[in-house]
Parts: sequence; structure tokens; C-alpha cells
Amino acid sequence: MLVFGMSINHVESYYFWLKSSDNTPENIKAIEEKLSVKLPIVSFIFDPWDESNVLNSIDNIVDILGTDRIYHFTVSPDMFSAQEVAQWSFDAQYLSFFEKIKEKDLRVIFRTMHEMNGWWYPWASNPEQFKEAWIHVWNLSRVVWLGQENILFDFSVNHRDMPTKWKPSQSAPLIKCSLWKKWCYHFEDYYPGDEYVDVVWFTFYNRWKAVDNRQRLSPIQILYDKNRKTYERIKSFNKPIVIDEVATTSVRYDWAYQYNKSRNEYLNESDRKDYRLHQLWEFFVEHPEIVATIYFNCDYTHWLQYVVQWEADWSVVNLDDDKVYNGFRDLELFWEKDLNNILSSLFHLKSFTLEWENIYIPQKCSKDFASILSAVKGKSDTEDKKAIIEKLQKVKFKSECASKSLKIISEIYGK
Repeated sequence: MLVFGMSINHVESYYFWLKSSDNTPENIKAIEEKLSVKLPIVSFIFDPWDESNVLNSIDNIVDILGTDRIYHFTVSPDMFSAQEVAQWSFDAQYLSFFEKIKEKDLRVIFRTMHEMNGWWYPWASNPEQFKEAWIHVWNLSRVVWLGQENILFDFSVNHRDMPTKWKPSQSAPLIKCSLWKKWCYHFEDYYPGDEYVDVVWFTFYNRWKAVDNRQRLSPIQILYDKNRKTYERIKSFNKPIVIDEVATTSVRYDWAYQYNKSRNEYLNESDRKDYRLHQLWEFFVEHPEIVATIYFNCDYTHWLQYVVQWEADWSVVNLDDDKVYNGFRDLELFWEKDLNNILSSLFHLKSFTLEWENIYIPQKCSKDFASILSAVKGKSDTEDKKAIIEKLQKVKFKSECASKSLKIISEIYGK
């Protein structure tokens, strides 16, 4: 996906982030090498959950992509309802995930139970149960001593409120809400409170061609619809804003779905998709308060090799057919910004460089870290550094920050 970074109140920078098209770090690495870029934030979705696969996947992701970037991880609680999540049904999985993040000392934007204001997920359409479940999961993260320096909780809503009165499922009948339907659940009803939310995200797509012709709309048309006023409402949370999923297709014609026509559009209408990507770029430029956007770089049609129910040909970089849209380069213009801005503003971290490695320290610990680092770096050669580290290791620091700082420094200079 794609991302943009800013300070919480004032824009400092803006990032384009990319979701792995096949949910693997190898895909991200291949994109970076082919296009000579580095993605400051990358996204992976774990849905459904497979504990050994998820935890091993994170190990593999870190081995290949390192810790010098931000990860956007979606963990869905399988097919559990919000009530079941609140009653501990997914605790073991959440805890093992949180423990892995702590072990790897990652910077993670954490999305779970997303798009709860729709009808398609089992945790949807019940605000009170959802809030109870959300607070329970947040508390689990604190059980393993995760804080804002490692994990940000992402309240991720669909851009349109579409709950159901039935049991939520992919086939449940939806209620098309508007601001004028006061009896209809809106995404504000699910908000668990400022203490439990770090960033507010939302999802929207430039819709695909299915059995009927769904109108393609610009970001402005989608988010400023007078019946929903999505963007105005998102801003009212007064939290850092991120677009959680966004993408567009190149397919567009004025009659019912036809596979051959759709494939022809996909193969020959890249200018149309570039235009829509440029519209997205313009939206970001006009809304600098947006911290980040994740582009859903997926082509579930497999470049329209065969008949599919809908044209989810969303990829902006598709290595399978060696296709890179020009609109990708529009968004890439923002990549030169300093990642430290978003790390300091959102995760409350400060950057230090040790032996060519970037180390990120919680701001509350930066003074202790700097003083210990100064004492160690004052020595001119490796042996002297090891000697002073050994002396410092015998000191019983009263400050937890000092102890952690020495541990980090010793791992690098004490090898």
C-alpha cells in the first residue's frame, strides 16, 4: 500500500505506502529493487488467522525487510463476533501477535475488526459489543507492555455506513445509511474513546465493473457526498487521519459486464487508470492533513486471465505481467520525505545512528540514551568501547530507560 507522513497537527511530510500484492515480503523486495525505491511503510493482512503461519510470516518479513520502516498489520479475529472477542475467544492469538511485535521491537500500525460499520464481517453492526471488544483487545496489548512507541491502534471504518439488522455476513441485507437516517448506526457509534484509538483510518475504492455498471467517482465525490459527509466526520475525531485502503481499476464501459470487453479495457486503457491515480494524487495534495494512504496493490483477477465476478484489477505495480502504471510515479514524488517525521510524531520516537544502523528510541528515553551513547562513543576504538560498556553494565541504573539504552548500545558496540 502507500503512505504519507505528517506531525499530528502540522504537516511535515507525506508518504505513499504499498500493500504486498501477494502478502509476502519477497514481493515488496522485488518491487523496491525493480523500481529503485524504498517503501517507508508496507502492509500485510492476516485473514484468516493461522498462528504458526502468522508468527513465522512476521519473522520472515523482518528478516527480509528489516526494522527500519513502519509495518501496517491487519489481524482479523477469524469469524468471531465482537461479543465473542470481548469474551476472550481470540485472546491467545492476539497475545501471541503482540508478544511477537514486542520481541521484534517493531513499529506497527495495528488494524483489527475493521469496517465494522458494514454488514459483511461478523464483528460488525453492533456498536456496544464492538466497543467492548475493542477495549478488551487494547488492554491485551498492554498486558505484554506494548505502548505507543511500538503499536498504534487503527480505528478503521468503511467510508459508507452500511450495517445490517440481521446477523452480519457476506449475504446479509444491508441498510444504506445517510445522515438523515438517525436510527441507522453510523461509524461514530462504534468509536471506543480517545484513550483507545491512536489513528483514524477509512477505506474507499473507485468501484469495479460487475454484473451491473457501478459508477466511478473521484475521491472528492466519494468523500464529500452531501448525504454522508464522510471526510468532515472523519476530521471531527481530531486524530491523525490515514486512508486504510484505496485503489482504482482501468475498466469502464456503459453496458452490462462482458469478460472480453473487460479484458480489452484492462489491456488497453492504462491512461484511464493513470488519470484516476492522478486524481488521487490531487486529493492528497489538497488535503495535507492526511498522514498516510495505503494503496491496495492487488489484482485478484490475475490480470484478467479468466472470467471473474468483478474486476478487482487494482494493482499499480504488477510484477506478474510487468505492468507499472505512470500514476505510480505521481505518488512516488513524495517518497523523498524523512521517515523520522512520522516516527517522531506518531510513535513518539527519536532517531540515533549507531554503526550505520538507525535506532529509534522512545522520546521519554532519549536523554538517557544520548548520555550513555556519548560516554561509549567517546572512546576511539572498539576495544575501549567494549571496556566502558562492561563497566557500565556493572552499574545498577535506577532508570528503566538507562538500562534499556545500555542493552541496545551493548548489542551493537559490544559484539
